[in-house]
Amino acid sequence: MPPMRFCLLPFTLLTLALQYFAVAETPLPEVILPAEVHEIAPEQVERQLVDHLDTLIIDVRTEDERRTRGHILNSLHHDYFHGQKALNELAKLDKTKPCIVYCALGGRAKFIAVEMHKLGFKNILLLKGGFNAWTASGQAVAK
Repeated sequence: MPPMRFCLLPFTLLTLALQYFAVAETPLPEVILPAEVHEIAPEQVERQLVDHLDTLIIDVRTEDERRTRGHILNSLHHDYFHGQKALNELAKLDKTKPCIVYCALGGRAKFIAVEMHKLGFKNILLLKGGFNAWTASGQAVAK
């Protein structure tokens, strides 16, 4: 008969796996965007940049995501996971300029957009579908 610790190992692994998947499947809290925050499709970004030369592009992904996947040319990096530090840096930007905010899929960008609105930013655009939609639509990527 195997020792008791070997019998418990499969049970322990199964328990940990179930806990992981329960957490992984938990949806993020719903973000209610202010009416002033709008989405912009990847195909519309070029027109936005031509019509509004002062538009800021803000990437809230991690440094690792930027390094491995690339980024939108001339985007400013303010990592969502840096929390208050990222918000403090964003607060230094010109709040009157239009801003396009993106992350990988759009979730983190929504949270940042709400915070930017609270900081007084007037024209916030979310990149619809995030950087993944950007690349899928064949838009240029800087490395």
